[in-house]
Amino acid sequence: MRPPLAALLLLPLLSLRANDAVLMHEDFSGLAPGMFSAGVIGAMVEYHYLPVVAPKGGWAVSNFRSEGSQRAWRVIEDNGRRAMQHTDTARDSDRAYMHNLIVAGGEFWRDYTVEVPFTPDSEGGQSGVVFLYQTDRHHYFAGVDRGRAVLKVVNGGKAFRVLNETVLAEAPLAWQPGDLLKLRVTADGGLLRADFGRGVVLEARDTTFTQGKIGLSADVPARFWGVNVTCRSEAERAATRARAGAAVLEARLQAANPQPRLWKKIATPAFGTGRNVRFADLNGDGRTDILIGQMRHHGPTDAYSEIRCLTALDLDGNILWQNGLPDRWQTVLTNDVVFQVHDLDGDGRNEVIYGRDFELVVADGATGATKYKAPMPATPRDPRGLPARYPRILGDSLAFADLRGTGARRDLILKDRYRHVWAFTDKLELLWQTELNTGHYPFPFDVDGDGRDEISLGYRLLAPDGRTLWSNEDKLKDHADAVAIVPLQEGAEPTLLIAGSDEGLIATDLRGQILKHHQVGHAQNLTVADFRPDLPGLESVVINFWSNQGIVTLLDADLNILRTFEPVQHGSMVLPVNWTGRAGEFWCLSTNSEHGGLYDGEGRRVVKFPADGHPDYACAVLNLTGDGRDEIVTWDGYEMWIYTQNDGPLPGEIYQPVRNPGHNESNYRANVSRPGWSK
Repeated sequence: MRPPLAALLLLPLLSLRANDAVLMHEDFSGLAPGMFSAGVIGAMVEYHYLPVVAPKGGWAVSNFRSEGSQRAWRVIEDNGRRAMQHTDTARDSDRAYMHNLIVAGGEFWRDYTVEVPFTPDSEGGQSGVVFLYQTDRHHYFAGVDRGRAVLKVVNGGKAFRVLNETVLAEAPLAWQPGDLLKLRVTADGGLLRADFGRGVVLEARDTTFTQGKIGLSADVPARFWGVNVTCRSEAERAATRARAGAAVLEARLQAANPQPRLWKKIATPAFGTGRNVRFADLNGDGRTDILIGQMRHHGPTDAYSEIRCLTALDLDGNILWQNGLPDRWQTVLTNDVVFQVHDLDGDGRNEVIYGRDFELVVADGATGATKYKAPMPATPRDPRGLPARYPRILGDSLAFADLRGTGARRDLILKDRYRHVWAFTDKLELLWQTELNTGHYPFPFDVDGDGRDEISLGYRLLAPDGRTLWSNEDKLKDHADAVAIVPLQEGAEPTLLIAGSDEGLIATDLRGQILKHHQVGHAQNLTVADFRPDLPGLESVVINFWSNQGIVTLLDADLNILRTFEPVQHGSMVLPVNWTGRAGEFWCLSTNSEHGGLYDGEGRRVVKFPADGHPDYACAVLNLTGDGRDEIVTWDGYEMWIYTQNDGPLPGEIYQPVRNPGHNESNYRANVSRPGWSK
């Protein structure tokens, strides 16, 4: 049922008091009709930046999960007026975990009134208004849910895939799908009031959140005809002062740090890729080179992937060698693939180890020529009895460990996508294989000090011979996106940290005892470093993706949450960056000049990238100039730019942290950066 035209024409009219200010008046006429959501973009946005996820017209799609929710928001024209339409019907299993949201407005807004006329087109779930929004897991909601008017607070997670939602007030509300509802919500100093018309008003007192953005939320089809946000003039002035103060502080922090200066530009025509690059000395000249790996996908989606083409370059862009046939369309990736650079035989020169055509290949780093190879493992029997698609695996990722106590990491850890792992010697001789919930990438660590690495993989700790030392698979349901073993305090026993997808962030001791379990949402990428030199020990930063992408959680060395905030609505590798050469690292959100930047341990953007047209699809961080500080490499499928600082080189002692080894690179690895200094 369409709202009468006369009713719609009255919607923009506000009953303003003399001292009211208009914070927002939105009728969606400035947005082009069509898909407003980014569409089905998949897992590449876990660690790539795509412009389609950026805000449009001041609105950002805050979360998605299924294909339906990724296509849910559309601008339509109905009865001569534009509207924001939500088209998805959420699955029952998702409604406890997320509600589709688009958000707009200012983070410093407070004590305001939101007016939204909307038309729920289904009574099968909630639709309405979000206000005092911090993140899509921290806000208030007022709206309808089936036959009731509801006012509630959403404050993080309560359990696995369950939001912590508290109904503050509710009442029966008679309405039918297609009815026009005019909702007026006021937040004023802790007094929350939602007027639904039709004689239904909900009130509550709650101060969980006192300022924040506004948004539209729905689990079912609904149309939103406009948004008006007003406040008293003194509240507008206070928000303006707070916003200006934050901008001055950010500008002062940025001015105090070195600025990014373009150091190199390298063309990668035809052979470029997404975040599938390795940095190492390939030809033995003592300088870092670049190895670009293009994937071949056999599908469906990101299953059955292997290396298609390897291209080796020096830092001046000269091609050292190329192995395989490049394809300029093979720049999209949503998974790891088997390839690394490592001195596998200990002769002081690097090899390239990769998987192609169901073979595991060890090649000369200087030429790309094959030194030796072996067949990939046979495909394990499917427990459901389904026939194998291929007789041998293609592999999913590769890491190196010291399993035999040789004093060097010359053993290979090879895994398939989620269930099986194999260990090989440097001669590609099988040591062992086992089955488990592997997660994405292993973390080797000599837990007991016997000179051999144990392997943290998924929710298990494996002995050097492949035996399971302990497992938490019975307690944790999702797969592990990133794992790391690191002492968070000087002299302390190392802690195992796990970004456990929908399980959130988990910390255990080395015997598997769970120490902390933060239900932060879908914890995707994790980095540990000294982000706050004013605090003891190391801090952690974790960023979410599916269902609540872009939420960042900062934790101290005791794994207490310091801050939760949402700078963007996409994923990130949150790479540690030694930018200043002093204690206190930053982390990189992305290299996009508007929505990216380097952040400090308090969640402040302290370095912006120039708006000079650089590619910003993928990035990596490492020391390339030799001055002890990091450069930032940013690229897409066609070109690569490298930024350094504009104040180098620096004299005297330089902060130079100890990082994960470059031979264990992955789009899913947890990054560990332990303090260190060099002169």
